Amino acid sequence: MIRIRRGPAPAELRKRQSAWTERWKRIRSQRLNAPWATDSAKTLLQTALDPLAHGKCAFCESTLGVTTYLEIEHYIAKSVNPEKTFEWENLLPACRLCNGAKGDADHQGRLLKPDAEDPEPFFWLHPEGKLEPHPNLDDRQRRRAEETIRLLDLQRGPLCENRMGTRRLVTRWLERAGQQGRTVLRELREEWESLVDPRAEYKLVIRRTLELAGQPDLAEEDRRRFRG
Repeated sequence: MIRIRRGPAPAELRKRQSAWTERWKRIRSQRLNAPWATDSAKTLLQTALDPLAHGKCAFCESTLGVTTYLEIEHYIAKSVNPEKTFEWENLLPACRLCNGAKGDADHQGRLLKPDAEDPEPFFWLHPEGKLEPHPNLDDRQRRRAEETIRLLDLQRGPLCENRMGTRRLVTRWLERAGQQGRTVLRELREEWESLVDPRAEYKLVIRRTLELAGQPDLAEEDRRRFRG
């Protein structure tokens, strides 16, 4: 989970936000059997949200559209505050597992919001791929990190395995780069470009691995590439 940059709201959303919100409130108040948004509204929102995290889940950083399609995550749940259902700043791209794990939980702001704050300082990476609260956090920050991990089920097994795979990939690259053999120089450059591609999964793992190996400048380069 890393910081993402939010662009302006789509013009069509600004135009229709009020009407779409009233429709959803009417459905709730009358207990109608209807979805919270029409198919066309969902398509518009999904298209606008996809670039926010470069085609990945804003929470677990897994690529969307491969094993799970983009789902529209409401930071403040639709059931908690219907007025925010179509508020642009309340919407995030998420995978089915993160979105389903959080559900309609009323976290009251304890969940980290990656477009409004930097989640990186909150987490430490365990050798087994698990996320842990960073040891430098104060009590309030530690509770937010723990609540974020719990709410999104960020310790699920396959996700930890994928993080470990990314860590091994970066570690191997660092070992080969340390050798600096001319025969692998071109290949190393190509692998590096793949690692710092904003679409690459698990940026938190990549950056933490680089920093732990004494390469903070490379981790910062990845951040610059991601920010564009």
